[in-house]
Amino acid sequence: MRIVAIIPARGGSKRLPKKNIFPFRGLPLMAYTIAACKQSQYISEIYVSSDDDEILATGLNHGALALKRPQALADDHTPKIIAIRQAVQDPAAGTFDRDDIIVVAQANSPQITAKQIDAAIKLMLDHKLWEVMSTDENGVQNAAFRVVRHHALFNEFLSAHCGFVVAPNIDVHTEEDLQTLESML
Repeated sequence: MRIVAIIPARGGSKRLPKKNIFPFRGLPLMAYTIAACKQSQYISEIYVSSDDDEILATGLNHGALALKRPQALADDHTPKIIAIRQAVQDPAAGTFDRDDIIVVAQANSPQITAKQIDAAIKLMLDHKLWEVMSTDENGVQNAAFRVVRHHALFNEFLSAHCGFVVAPNIDVHTEEDLQTLESML
């Protein structure tokens, strides 16, 4: 079974231009997510999916592989699931079996840890789940990461085979978010 991380990181952020590679404490935001994936005891490959060559180069510099996303799938209106589906179908990502696991980790969530990711994967494996999502401490889903079986990426229905792990992480979209993050750390 393959367990692969895909970090979606399009280049057209509006509120904080180039947010995925915006510097925070000396590193691009995306570098923290890549590091967490590299430290996971389960993840064997890490890919960055982007339409932006600078973002892809940054990913490569920090140990991720590059998946060039078509420009048509990198606008404000393309759902993330469409970009992830495209990434797992990209020949550069290899082939996937039905029960392979994809960790979708946000490039702009620098608080993600390997411990959080591994807890989600372990929950999935222990309970034969199709999907595990990160939530804040109140159980409200956040976008920090999602762990999903390959076959569930292509479902046309909502799954009842899902679970949640608490990972109260901030998604950075603005400079104010960066200030909030800085004050928390």
